[in-house]
Amino acid sequence: MKYLIIGASSIIAQAFIRELKAQTLAPEIVTVSRQKYLAQSSSEHFPTDYSIESTALIAKTLADIGHKFDQIVFFNGQLHNDTYAPEKRISRFDESYFQWLLQCNVLSQVRWFQYLPSLIDRQSFAKITVFSARIGSLEDNHSGGWYSYRMSKAALNMATKSFAIELARTHPNTQTILFHPGTTDTPLSKPFQHNVASDKLFEPEFVAKQLYQLQQKEMLDKPVCFVDWQHQTIKW
Repeated sequence: MKYLIIGASSIIAQAFIRELKAQTLAPEIVTVSRQKYLAQSSSEHFPTDYSIESTALIAKTLADIGHKFDQIVFFNGQLHNDTYAPEKRISRFDESYFQWLLQCNVLSQVRWFQYLPSLIDRQSFAKITVFSARIGSLEDNHSGGWYSYRMSKAALNMATKSFAIELARTHPNTQTILFHPGTTDTPLSKPFQHNVASDKLFEPEFVAKQLYQLQQKEMLDKPVCFVDWQHQTIKW
């Protein structure tokens, strides 16, 4: 099996790579990330700033080498930093925060979508997994708030669904998965963990196992499904 891991320096991505190596005989792993990355975790690593130019260059390099991937996983995603935090009320809406999240949570992935058809064999039973969040579901929004983050994840879901529909015309056997990992003990969720029940705060290793098991399944909702860590369907 050949894997392309994008956002490979994230804590969940690192746990997933360990899970792959534990469950899979000699997986070939190609990694892409912004941060420094341990080369021994993959057979090839490409540093990136996720810009248009960087994405195009890496994708062209992979295509020129002749890579065809069985699994492509996007671990990218941001929620807050030292400047920005979720807005609980519309009066706190911050356009610059929203634009930052669009770059991190939508455009970084969509730029890659443009090149994925050339990196997957047309008849391959490949899977593309994109980390999303239940908070991006329109139907599941019962509490409001978190405007910028909700909108960025809803936009990611729409872009991914549109891409999956288009990809199915040329790659009919490829399955696309939008994956909600639940609240995981990572820096992304750290400021908000005090509101999470202990049995609902997951270790990265647990999420990695759930994701690996999900990828072994034949998904019923084709060409795209939106599921959580329990492998349960989330309403759009």
